[in-house]
Amino acid sequence: MSESAQFVNSEQRFRSLFENNLDIILFQDRNGVILDVNEPFLQLLHLSRADVLGRDISDFLPPELIAVFREKLLQAFQGTRVQFDVAVQFIGAEPKVLNISKVPLLVDGVVSGVHMVARDITDLTASHQLIEQQAKKLNTIFESVTDAVFLLDREWRLTFLNSEVERLLQVDRQHVLGRNLWTLFPDEVGGEFYHQYHQAFSMGRAVHFEAYYATLRLWLEVKAFPSEEGLSVYFSDVTLRHEAQASQEKLAQDLHRQNQDLQQFTYIVSHNLRGPLANAMGLSQLLTTPDPDQATLLNHLQTSLVQLDVVLQDMNTILTVRDKQDVADLPAPVRLTDVLDLVLKEMNEPLQKAGGQIVRDFPEALHAHGNRAYIYSIFLNLLSNSIKYRSQQRALLITITGSPHPEGGAQLTFADNGSGFDQEKAGAEVFKLYKRFHTSPSGRGMGLYLVKAHIESMGGTIAVKSEVEVGTQFFLYLP
Repeated sequence: MSESAQFVNSEQRFRSLFENNLDIILFQDRNGVILDVNEPFLQLLHLSRADVLGRDISDFLPPELIAVFREKLLQAFQGTRVQFDVAVQFIGAEPKVLNISKVPLLVDGVVSGVHMVARDITDLTASHQLIEQQAKKLNTIFESVTDAVFLLDREWRLTFLNSEVERLLQVDRQHVLGRNLWTLFPDEVGGEFYHQYHQAFSMGRAVHFEAYYATLRLWLEVKAFPSEEGLSVYFSDVTLRHEAQASQEKLAQDLHRQNQDLQQFTYIVSHNLRGPLANAMGLSQLLTTPDPDQATLLNHLQTSLVQLDVVLQDMNTILTVRDKQDVADLPAPVRLTDVLDLVLKEMNEPLQKAGGQIVRDFPEALHAHGNRAYIYSIFLNLLSNSIKYRSQQRALLITITGSPHPEGGAQLTFADNGSGFDQEKAGAEVFKLYKRFHTSPSGRGMGLYLVKAHIESMGGTIAVKSEVEVGTQFFLYLP
């Protein structure tokens, strides 16, 4: 093939590439005049080739971009390939984002013109902007949550962390992003964090744990979620909670020890005093005197010794109840009807003497879990109180009802139409030791204290409602 034929062939190939290229291509002289143009540019402007050739490109540009395009053209005519992105709306065309290359054409070492190749990157730019917007939103979310958050890839490299991570772990994100987690925290290799994170990856499921970060003396609550991209880790500082728990445990231990010491002291006092007191009571009974004044003093002494003996007996009773509260035996099921029958049998004579009547609505199968002796004592004390503090204005009527509790166990009501008491005046003193609300008959104020102690030792509750000369109701729950 001759040299002229090769030239013609090359020219045809160039023209074909020029015309059929999907990108916009212009050929300009130094003044910006368009010497040649391909079809995509004509389609963009909706013009014919005759409308474009021989005209300056500035005729089709918005005014604010004319200087930019001219500056880039002059740079290209200096023999430099120029590339830039620009958002532009050619006159008569829709807005576009173009990646523009201005390529100088050298002939015998001299720039004879410049090809402007413009690739439409509008959709690509919109996609990038959308990704950036989503990334900003995600970053805003991560920064707004109260937890510290960091993300790891499958190579344990940190790809993101929020400001809470910087604050808690005392790191700078610019220095740690992209670095391996275990290189940054070598002391944690093989530790709890290391094992938990590896487990999340290997098992493919989230982990939730608390661990101590010794370097900064922090207790951290951590949740880690694995994915195909890596691991998302959320954590928060729970040091104060752990310190509070430790403080509460120590306080409970101290109180338990002090309570044991106090019980032991009271036990020793009450038991060690019983012997000498019994001797003193016996000796006082043997003493006699013809002197009336001394006889009176001796009677006072004997009365005081008896009262002291009663107090010591009460202390022993209270200590026995408290000691048994500490026993961790599993409560046995008790059929309440059987216990009530025994109590009513024992109380039959005093009930008849008082002219009282008992109405019971008590399912035969009703039962509770607890100490049978305690339940017997509870029923006995409540019935005794009803008889003892009956009204003188009417015949005594005691109503006992029982039913299953929705959460298990039994709910009971002991009600009477007795003398009652001023509940507002009694307030929180009702179940306290040595508290009495009637002037007669005599009593020591032990019964209701023991009732409440027995019920609570079995995990139950008791409440009371009373009104003077109307009566009293006790509401019991036995588990």
